[in-house]
Amino acid sequence: MPLPEDDPRIRIHKGSFVIYYHVDISKAEQFLLDFGMKVAHRKADGSEIFFSGYGPDPFVYIARQAQGVDPMFGGAAYVVESRMELEKAAKVAGGSAIYPLDAPGGAGHPVHLVYGQQPKPTEDQNLQKLDINYEDSKPRKGRFQRFDPGPAPVHKWGHYGVTYPDGGYQMMYDWYTTTLALAPADFVYEGEKPITVFFRIDRAEDYTDHHAFFFKRTKPDLKPHVAHAAFEVHDFDIQHLGHDYLASKGYKLCWGVGRHVLGSQVFDYWFDPSGFIVEHYADGDLVNNDTPVAHMQAGPHTLAVWGPPVPAVF
Repeated sequence: MPLPEDDPRIRIHKGSFVIYYHVDISKAEQFLLDFGMKVAHRKADGSEIFFSGYGPDPFVYIARQAQGVDPMFGGAAYVVESRMELEKAAKVAGGSAIYPLDAPGGAGHPVHLVYGQQPKPTEDQNLQKLDINYEDSKPRKGRFQRFDPGPAPVHKWGHYGVTYPDGGYQMMYDWYTTTLALAPADFVYEGEKPITVFFRIDRAEDYTDHHAFFFKRTKPDLKPHVAHAAFEVHDFDIQHLGHDYLASKGYKLCWGVGRHVLGSQVFDYWFDPSGFIVEHYADGDLVNNDTPVAHMQAGPHTLAVWGPPVPAVF
């Protein structure tokens, strides 16, 4: 069921891609290949590389050559429902004019909202939906669970998160929930003060991922920064195979493997060569307008059902 016609927010269909600027784009490329993405398009001068997953999105990640000495997060993009929504977005204070997106799949976007991309065929990864033998139900007889080592193929970009200084929390919450069709899925508090909010794409009764975006408070003297970007993989086993592969390549583990509480997804966080955190996730929740919103106190019990100790970065 669509949102009411009188809902003034910009209607979002789904997530699309993220943008990162790297000082050493060749190192970033190798990491992303090992992380389970493929090169979809490369600009002739090598300053911009588009990476895809095996799903229908033309690309899920844009790596750009940083112009200075510091890497930088370039934002995330969502697909809007129609050209009309794009025109509505262009009128929002601070929004850009609509212009063509020079990228695989076409489209146009103001401030990372896109419309008109042409999906690509979903690529067959020969990923099996496993039959699980439980203690009281064993449907798999005479068949075996066998896997090939290697990267965990990325299906899609799922969500990202950012931090905002303490004083800007309410302003940003109001902007996201009144400008875009995002609705809170869960809140995390310190005492009576909310410090983290997870947002789902609001499509009324249609189910969507538990969160497509989140933000959390940080100290007033710190600048806003990206927390992480997350990419969906097939299942738990593929995720572990990807974990082992990244470890064998000598990359720096951030946190994982474990299972989150809010969202329920199995997580595996890694640092890329630029120091950004990226996540493989699997088996996440789907929610809609009828799903209860959780209000939980912050602490390790809120972050993980099981997994390694929570690192300081979290």
